[in-house]
Amino acid sequence: MNQRTVLFVDDEEKILKSLRRMLYPLADDWNMLYVGSGAEALEVMRNTEITVLITDMRMPGMNGFELIDIVRNEFPDVVRIMLTGQPDKELYCDVISVCHYFLWKPASFEVFEELLNRIKELDMALHDDKLFSVIAGITSLPSLPAQYVRLTDLLQQPDVSSVELAGVIRSDMAMATQILKLVNSAYFGLAKPLSSLEDAITYLGMNVIQNLVLMQHLFVQCTPAEQKEFDLDQLWQHSFCVASIAEKIMKTQCKTVKSGCCRSYLAGLLLNIGKLIFVRHFPEAYRQVLAEAALGTRPQIDIEKEHLGIDHAAIGGYLAALWGFPREIVEAISLHHKAPVFSGTSPILEAVWHANRICHGDFSLSEHNHAAYSLGRQFVEKNNTLTPPE
Repeated sequence: MNQRTVLFVDDEEKILKSLRRMLYPLADDWNMLYVGSGAEALEVMRNTEITVLITDMRMPGMNGFELIDIVRNEFPDVVRIMLTGQPDKELYCDVISVCHYFLWKPASFEVFEELLNRIKELDMALHDDKLFSVIAGITSLPSLPAQYVRLTDLLQQPDVSSVELAGVIRSDMAMATQILKLVNSAYFGLAKPLSSLEDAITYLGMNVIQNLVLMQHLFVQCTPAEQKEFDLDQLWQHSFCVASIAEKIMKTQCKTVKSGCCRSYLAGLLLNIGKLIFVRHFPEAYRQVLAEAALGTRPQIDIEKEHLGIDHAAIGGYLAALWGFPREIVEAISLHHKAPVFSGTSPILEAVWHANRICHGDFSLSEHNHAAYSLGRQFVEKNNTLTPPE
């Protein structure tokens, strides 16, 4: 793979010089370019393939927020990072709606190194030869259900009604029945049953219903025998637990950023879709994985690599990328076993990582994150949703 390029944007020349000196040790892995304005950055990006954009927030003319918003639309594959010296929660909530990572000045060499390594790691995971060899052995990967695509299109319309949305789901009566059954199950703890899809949409919100349509579609790819043998009910329970807690964590960080909450919920639901691929396409090898994992001597993810060549996180992230989901969701799925150890971690990845551990009953590394610890404990105690550790 060609050397990746990172573009730094800051109107202060001394800042750019400082970054150039500090980050010189990374020159073997990254080609680094430096410009002094948003206009210059866009000119470079229209003539050079850029992997990562790191921009200052407060610049004359075009500020960092405006630049990143343009890049998001013109160059959607570029990883977008905001670097600012103004620690402002309101600003943070605005910015994370358009960028992937957020760093405070002064950021140390270690922070940049860890963040760029994380970006490279995800890129390599999605282009791994072992992953492709496993994918090649699968006759057909699941596609996005037609209802999900149609719901996505409808949700772009400002006056869409719950009746129209329910009509899309109802076009597949089996799906509609399962969604209502799921909504009325113990997972949601409703005070009284909901009798119609319209009521479910009003009560839970369309984004939740849309995501449930996707998950239900994935789970029914497996036969009833597979669902029973591999205890997929427990896998669903864990997915819902992670999604719910991750969404709650995100809401405490930014109550106004609805997209972040929706994405953290979806990332939590899709966290273990790689396991469904193993169940459906590699059942014999996955039986051996689960048998060894039950001994409790090694993490399941290591046993998966040994028997299958890859782990469920890698194949799940690949599938999410194939479907065109945002990078934050792909990253949260691919790296959900990697501890978020630096300040620039995506808030969605961090929320999902904490939620996943909490739903397995491990609160030990979440005590410093008050929202994750308290909200997670309240949720699992109320819903009794702990699942065995991996």
